Amino acid sequence: MESDSAKWPDPLPRRSALAVILGSAGAVAAGAFSLVIGFLSNALGRETTRPWMRIGQAEDLDPESFQKYVIQMERRHAWIRKRAPLVTYIKDLYPDDPLALLSTCSHLGCSVNWDSEDGRFRCPCHGGVYDEEGRVVEGPPPRHLTRLEVKIENEVCFVRLPDASDREAVG
Repeated sequence: MESDSAKWPDPLPRRSALAVILGSAGAVAAGAFSLVIGFLSNALGRETTRPWMRIGQAEDLDPESFQKYVIQMERRHAWIRKRAPLVTYIKDLYPDDPLALLSTCSHLGCSVNWDSEDGRFRCPCHGGVYDEEGRVVEGPPPRHLTRLEVKIENEVCFVRLPDASDREAVG
């Protein structure tokens, strides 16, 4: 004969079980909704204008050869903001605006170097070669180097990155 103390407790009544299931589903839905709202607010909250980045004094630009400049650019991913170096090469073309090119090879993203002896940009990774206008001369790169917008204002040189659709902006 069994004693009353050895019995299992009664299972949850149906209404209580349903409340637990619905509460859990609501919590999962609220979490998913907050992720969607966070993604949309991040995507829609980004700056739509491309900022002008200061290079330095216009009088310091060299008309004979390209100079390497490293710009600290702020990158934002979700709620994280980091500063990343952006390497550019700039040459003064006075009386025209200076020529500014990103150092990123269009093949696999290595950083090209200016070779002043033969007047070419060379990629050390896979042998890509670009002329002084940033056009592909030889090797595997599929596109020219990316040209930056340049302006001189109050004797200070500024550059601005192109839109994603303008990345092939070199002539």
